Amino acid sequence: MSAVVMNWVNKQKERKTTTTLQGNNNITSIGVTMAAYVNKVADDGYVTVLLDGEGEVRFGLYMYTKLTLFGINNNGDRVRFKIEDGEYKGRIGSMVIKKGVDTHLGVISPDNSIPTIKVKYGKFVTNWYSKPRDEILDQQFATLTVGNISVQVTLNSDWNTPNRTPLPEGIYEISVPDGGHNPKQTDFYTVGNRPVKNYKIWFPILPLSEERFIHVGHLSHGCVSIVDYEKYPEIHDYLVKHRGKGKNNDDIVALLEVIK
Repeated sequence: MSAVVMNWVNKQKERKTTTTLQGNNNITSIGVTMAAYVNKVADDGYVTVLLDGEGEVRFGLYMYTKLTLFGINNNGDRVRFKIEDGEYKGRIGSMVIKKGVDTHLGVISPDNSIPTIKVKYGKFVTNWYSKPRDEILDQQFATLTVGNISVQVTLNSDWNTPNRTPLPEGIYEISVPDGGHNPKQTDFYTVGNRPVKNYKIWFPILPLSEERFIHVGHLSHGCVSIVDYEKYPEIHDYLVKHRGKGKNNDDIVALLEVIK
């Protein structure tokens, strides 16, 4: 729990009560804003919120998403905010206060620096068996190094589909996570009989048009799929805590150097 955020919430409730007693029963914002960040997420990598105009559909925000808090709803049980980065940048939404704002929001901001992570090509292995998938795959393996973490990844498993090729040598930008992917693609990669932590979070490799990502998995269609998926929580935590601007003003978390 962030005492700073909850102190702001309590002050907004006090102001709302005062204003309501003066006759304004429709107040939904106070005018005293505060910057806050998602500082805790569920095991899948997200905390869910409501967005204006979307009814009761839940949308996921990942770690260190920046929010501008601006008020309390009419019932006094939800904080309203503007989303300042990511896929829903500019949207207005809300989060329940109890077991929501009091648990997931804080004032710890991301690191405004851009690290360089590396992928180095390894062996090409035919007839490699994936136990989670119960499938035989031909893999172009590589080693991904993120900070002090090194893991085995596959750069391509799909050699029979046109345009599905391993990521070429070069320097790439890694975007902030995009929208949630179908959990059925990764929820069977388990540790202790539970899906690996943060398994829903995929980091796009720019440009988005190439549909390449860093994500958990034993199957790659040109993505950097992390075979040593039990280490993914550490990789996620390292990447998601960084923020910067790419060459086209995209929000990015890292640069990726690919070498053979």
